[in-house]
Amino acid sequence: MGRRIAGARPAGEDKSEGLVRAVDRALGLLERVSDAPRGIALAQLAAEADLAASTAHRLLSTLEDRGFVRFERASGRWFIGRTALAVGAGYAGSRDMVACAQPILKRLGQACGETVNLGMLDEGKVVFLHRFEARTRRAFVPSGTSLPAHCSSIGKALLSVLPFAEVREAVSADRLVPVTAKTMCSRDVFMSALEETRRAGFALDDEENTPGLRCIAAPVFDAYHRPVAAVSLAAPVERLELGQVAECGRKVAAAARELTQAWSGARV
Repeated sequence: MGRRIAGARPAGEDKSEGLVRAVDRALGLLERVSDAPRGIALAQLAAEADLAASTAHRLLSTLEDRGFVRFERASGRWFIGRTALAVGAGYAGSRDMVACAQPILKRLGQACGETVNLGMLDEGKVVFLHRFEARTRRAFVPSGTSLPAHCSSIGKALLSVLPFAEVREAVSADRLVPVTAKTMCSRDVFMSALEETRRAGFALDDEENTPGLRCIAAPVFDAYHRPVAAVSLAAPVERLELGQVAECGRKVAAAARELTQAWSGARV
């Protein structure tokens, strides 16, 4: 019996079955690319999908033609493309993030006894989408207020996981303006702080926007691992001491992961 050539259909096989199999394989590759925010090489993709490299490349090229993936020649890796992000945004747009966030923020606020927020970046400013007050005393920052990204925990949490080109614009000299005596105005210091945020999984605003207020935030991702919002916890410095930051940061990061899963289904 002759050896079957990869990708060829046996005699008598319905053509539609072959097309459905090709679609299934292509979608499998797309899922693997979406799970690799730093990109993934063809050889690894083919091995994980149990496909010949030539078959994987042919499917990827088709996806690339439609904008679902893109190939970076410098690194030799495949990345998620704009079309896939648009499709993911369409799915996310069909779900109300605030509605998903409300019970999660309430549990976090009640567990910590402090104010928790959901916010996003809009043209370099942090805009609050929802707030839960665990105490009768109002928060330092009124709802609806926008804050500079560089001196807020939400802004720093989101900037820490954005592509470098977007971060570079946000930390230009004209944007790193002082708001309090503790605001980071040095680009090098700020970039180091973002690196620490990436390692920790949460960001800290240590009286950088409002004297007497500490805030912790962690990012929320869409279905294609793009940061779209962040969960934050805010408390007076006398109630949120520096020694408590790590423990509270883990709780905030866990809430952000829960919201990511509930809203977009992404695994982080």
